[in-house]
This record gives sequence, structure tokens and C-alpha cells, in this order.
Amino acid sequence: MLLKDLLSLPIYANAAVVAGREGMSNTVQSITIMDAPDIIHYLKPQELLLTTGYAMKDHPEALLSLVTSMAGVGCAGLAIKTKRFFSEVPPEVVKRADELQFPIIELSLEQSLGDISSHSLSHILEKRTDELNYALTTHRQFSQMIMQGKTTQDIIEELSLLISSPVLLIDAHAELLCHSSGLTELQCRDFLPSLQERIAPNRDSAVAAASVIQPIMTFQLEGYVVALIDQSHAHYSLSKHAMEQAANVIGLELMKRQAVKERSRRYKNEFFSDFVDGLISSEQELTHRIKYYNLMNHPSYVSVVMKRDTSYDTAGVSNAIEADGRFLSERDRHYNVLKTEFSKLDQRFVLFTKNDYFCALIALQRGIDVKEGKGSKFMEQMRQIVDTLHRVHGIPISIGIGNPVPQLPDIPLSYKEAVEALQTGYDARKRQFVQPYRAKNFNNLLRMIPKEELKEYYEDTFKDLLQIDGKERSDLLKTLSTFYETHCQLAETAKQLFVHRNTVTYRLDKCERLTGRDLRDPVESLRFRTAFSMESIVHSD
Repeated sequence: MLLKDLLSLPIYANAAVVAGREGMSNTVQSITIMDAPDIIHYLKPQELLLTTGYAMKDHPEALLSLVTSMAGVGCAGLAIKTKRFFSEVPPEVVKRADELQFPIIELSLEQSLGDISSHSLSHILEKRTDELNYALTTHRQFSQMIMQGKTTQDIIEELSLLISSPVLLIDAHAELLCHSSGLTELQCRDFLPSLQERIAPNRDSAVAAASVIQPIMTFQLEGYVVALIDQSHAHYSLSKHAMEQAANVIGLELMKRQAVKERSRRYKNEFFSDFVDGLISSEQELTHRIKYYNLMNHPSYVSVVMKRDTSYDTAGVSNAIEADGRFLSERDRHYNVLKTEFSKLDQRFVLFTKNDYFCALIALQRGIDVKEGKGSKFMEQMRQIVDTLHRVHGIPISIGIGNPVPQLPDIPLSYKEAVEALQTGYDARKRQFVQPYRAKNFNNLLRMIPKEELKEYYEDTFKDLLQIDGKERSDLLKTLSTFYETHCQLAETAKQLFVHRNTVTYRLDKCERLTGRDLRDPVESLRFRTAFSMESIVHSD
């Protein structure tokens, strides 16, 4: 309770505040009696010290040090029997206490310190018991309202009646969600800017200072209950308890809604995960489920796969349950942000999660081009989503896009292409990119084969030709490569190499002897062409 309220008890009838009157709103949590010289080491914040000053009767300067130290600790005040061992509180102590706004109360000799302590603690405990009973009653009242199907708006109205004050409910960004009937929409809008400043780190606002703000927590900060009252309110402490219980009940209701939403979302995730994996074999089941999402009878469809560039960091989280909760909460935030951004595309879509991916199946309108290029509106929209998520929401995300398909049963192919496109971007060490699917060329396919096997094939193809050193080996390989590039035309080969036709014939004959292969045989020709394609990979570091 507040120190000024405590001093209103009859036991303090003859007590007088001799210094630090500006600190009379200090909170008193406990009371202690002590006359030890090293008393400061045993005091706690918000504690009122009762003393006779015996330990300092021969050292008045010690009282000055005690007052300074108690103010530093955050004690509620000092109550001293000055007529016992002190004639009065020294002027320098009064001056220091006034400077520190630290209350010093002069006690009369009529009451013992034990009686004062006993009466004070009893009153504090009674007040605390009343507050706890009030908190329990209000929590039960709000909980019953939720169980009866009442809305959050109803809770805000009931809270407003309980505390006799207008009440607002705002989200974590100080956007208005609802308000009690004692306020108009215009009045609420006038308060919001100052509330935004109030909830911002290290900010304060003169307008919002006359209000109590109670956060609503689930796995994350969901918003605030705001009451337009200050400490001069008749039942300020009880009002704070009522607000706290209202915030707790609203938080529990939000968690319940989130659980229902998660269950529905899990069913959707499981269905579409099986769908893109090709596990939905029944056309009837596919048609029935897809109708619910309004994806039927569109000109074409495309799969988009997204992933956060950096994994969620749970470092510093105290336990596994809290880590899981924060992870789920963070993924839910990402999901909602993505859903909002995809809603701006003006295309029918379904968003779901699969492993670490956020996946979107988009039903394209006629004439939409998803290919990469300056004229592709779709690609520009995807890049805008990546930019907005990073710049506005602090979410670094990358996107892979599959090729459009004309029918729903072909969506699994587009999904696999989108996953491959996303992985291609990560393999190239990109971040915050939009990567459309590109079919692999021959060299891309070769790179998928272990390098040891490529080297074995390459050496087996050219055999003894690779054993020749220097310029001769280079000339022979160049001649053989050019021979195949010119479709086995001797004259054209000679022309491109700037040598005589007979020189080309001589070199090709020697290549046949060294490799033991017929250069004009179609099978051997394919083998040589393949080996030449491997050359850069085999010789790379």
C-alpha cells in the first residue's frame, strides 16, 4: 500500500512527517524493526524501517549516511522515535531527505515499535487479502462471461463498469480493436498516437500518462488493455487488479481461438502436403476438397514455395516448452503476414505450410505471365512481397516458383519445380531472392554425377591420348573437338583450325589409334561429345 495511506491508521495518529513529503506515494511492501549499526545491509526495496536510532545516538552523521543509502536501495521511508535518543532530526538530514524525496516520519513515544509494526503489517495483509479476493472474483466473473459465449467487447464493457473508467483494447502496434461505450471512435483515435508513444521503448507521453496499460500475453505480446485512469483514482489499486484479470482472460480466449485455428490449419496442411506429394490418388476426393477452397475451373495454376532465409533462433530461451511456443508464435506471424501480402495479388490462392516451407497454390487469371522478365507483373509482385517482408516486418524470406500447369492434378509437378528453384537459389548463395524454375541443361545434369565417376569416364574415353604431353596433346584434342562441332566435316574442320586437310586426317587417325575407338561410329561419337562436356568439371578444383 502507499505510505500516505499507511500513516492514516490510528496507530500513527501522533506521528509527523518531518522530511521528504514528496515521497509519500512510495509503496510499502513490508515493515522491519532494527537498531543495528549495519542495518542498511538488511533492508529491501519498498520496506519501511522503524527504529529508535539507538545505534546512531553518538554518531549523528551516521543517520545522514543511512538516509542516503536507504533512498538508494529504494526503501519506502524511515520512521524514528526522535524523542528517545534524538532531540530532533538534524537539519542536514532533513535537507538531504527533501532532496532525495525520501520520507522521514517522527514517531511518538506513546506507541511501541512492536505495536506499530504489528498494526501496520496486519493492515497491509488485510488489504492484500482483499485485493486477492477481488482479483479472484473478477477473474471468475470474466471467465464465466467467456464460457457463456460473451465477446471481448462484452468483457471490455464489464471492465469499464467495474472500474468506472473508459477502456480501450489495442493490438501490439497500438491499433484500436474495440472500446467501451463511454468513448466515441473519434476520442479513441485522439488517444492512439500518444499510446503508440507510450508503448514504444524508452518513450513517454503526457496524454497517455493518465492511463493504465495492461499487456495481454499468450506466447507473444498480443495487445493491451488501456484504462483512462491515474493514481488519483479512488480505487486505483483494485482497478489495476481488475484490468490484470481481464487481460488474463482475454489472453486465454485468444489462445483458445488460436488452438482452434491451428487445428483447422493442420487439416489443411496435411491435405495439401499429401496433394503436392502426389498421395491423393482419388480424383473424387481431390475434387471434393478443392471445391472448398474455390480452386476449380481456372485457366492455369502455379506453385510458390517460400522459406525464411535464417532459421528461428531459440538461443537464450529458458526451456523447451517456451522455445516451442515462441517458434510456433513466430511461424504464425509469418503465415499471417504472407497471407496478407498474397491477398493483394487479386488472385485466388491457398496458403499452407509443409516442413520448413510456406507454400502457395495460386489459380492464375487468363493472360498472367509468370516467366522472368521486365514485363512480368507476377514476378514483380513476388519481389515486392520479399521486399515488404524484410523492410516492414523484418522477415528475410526467399521464393521459388514452379512452371504453370493447366490442370489441378498437375500441381505436384509445379510444386517440385518450385522447391527445386528455391534450392537452386540457395545453392548459388543467394538471399532474399525470387527464383523461377529453369530446366537443367546438360552441364547441370553432369554436375549431379560424382566427380570421381566423371573423371573415370573421361579418362577411359581418351585413354592413351591423355598420356601425350604438351602441344601435341592439345592439338589432337582441339582437332577432335572441332571435328565433332563441324558434324564430322573434314574440310570445315581444316578451315576452322587453319591447317591443311591432310593434317586433320593425320591427327584424327592418330586419335583413333590412341583411343582405340572408331571416331565416326555414332555411339563412340556420343561418348566423345559427352567426355568433352565433362572436361571443365573434371579439371575444376
